[in-house]
This record gives sequence, C-alpha cells and structure tokens, in this order.
Amino acid sequence: MEVNNSILNSAVAALESGKQPAFVEFVDKVVDYCVKNENGKVFPDWDVKTLRQLVAYHQAKGTLIVLADESAEISGVFMWYNCDEDDGWSFVYNWDEDKPEGDAIFMAFLFASSTSAWKQMLLKFIEREPDVLSKKLLGVRIRKGVPTKTTYTTNMFTRILKAKD
Repeated sequence: MEVNNSILNSAVAALESGKQPAFVEFVDKVVDYCVKNENGKVFPDWDVKTLRQLVAYHQAKGTLIVLADESAEISGVFMWYNCDEDDGWSFVYNWDEDKPEGDAIFMAFLFASSTSAWKQMLLKFIEREPDVLSKKLLGVRIRKGVPTKTTYTTNMFTRILKAKD
C-alpha cells in the first residue's frame, strides 16, 4: 500500500521488512486485543492486514496508548487523530496525515477492559496530548445502526475519572 502519507508508509515498511520483530510482535498483540474486544461496530469491514497497518501507523505517529500490566497483558488501547472539526471518517479511510494545528481531536478507537483502564488511559492521553483540554473533541457513535459523528466536551473526562472502579 502506498499513499501520500510518509509516516504510514514508513510504518508499513517496518511491518513488512522483517527487521523489527519486537515492533511486529507488539503490533500483532495490540491487533489481537482490538479484534477480541471489538463489537462489530468499530472495524466492521477491516481485515487484519489493515488493522495491523492502523496500529503500526498510530504507534509511529505517537497517537497510540496501550495499557498493559507487568506480564504484558493488555487492558486498554486508545488511538486518536489531530484534525479539523469538519473532517469526517474519510480522514481515517484515506489515511490522511494528522493536522497538528487542527482545531479538533478525533478519538477514533478506544477499548478498555475496566473502568480503571479507562481512567489510566485518559490521564496518559491528557499528558501526551494536552491540547485535548482546549480543542474540540470528536468521535463516532453508532446511533440507530448508523455511524454518527459526535462532539464531546471535557465533561466526559470528569465522568470517567469520577466513575467507580
């Protein structure tokens, strides 16, 4: 796959070269977790090859949080994009590069095995991407069977952090 996205192309090359076995093992473990925890709404038509590219891409661009314990058991995965509020799903499907100066953050792929994992990932997200506190927060929710763009506020963060474990 060759698109006009140098970070993606580099990540795919790293997956396919066989020269970074630890990277490939990490990506495969994250993909396995995502597939296991996916409910058919997030990756409905995506094959494993595309999911591997997605995870490798987010790892390469620094927009991937993987929460794991001492034995490397994954309990949460979170991926996001820096974009503009008017960007849609095509931003993801077309492998568009992030827009660091964009006015929004698209919280695209979130899986957590527990409330505690959600809280830990949220705190890591704020630490890694502090602009999340001032940019528009976007996501996609399935509403009446249709993917619908949703705008969130930082009140969502408060609700997650106050939730009982």
